[in-house]
Amino acid sequence: VSATFPVRAWGKHVFTCKRVCEHKKKLICGIEIQSGIPPDEPRNVSCVQYGTDGRPTCSWDKGRSTYINTTYLLQ
Repeated sequence: VSATFPVRAWGKHVFTCKRVCEHKKKLICGIEIQSGIPPDEPRNVSCVQYGTDGRPTCSWDKGRSTYINTTYLLQ
């Protein structure tokens, strides 16, 4: 058995498969997916470090919302 479902909204979605037998439903399997959009390239990156042993503090404009958890890494 296969099925295709269009996902038309951003965020978390849960899909389940259930078997119906004698008016009883039994969960067979399921999946949780996160849908969103790719992140924009960071703009206006700025880093400041105070002293030679200080940790740099950086900020940037991350652009539009991705609608999913996004981690940024500066290199």
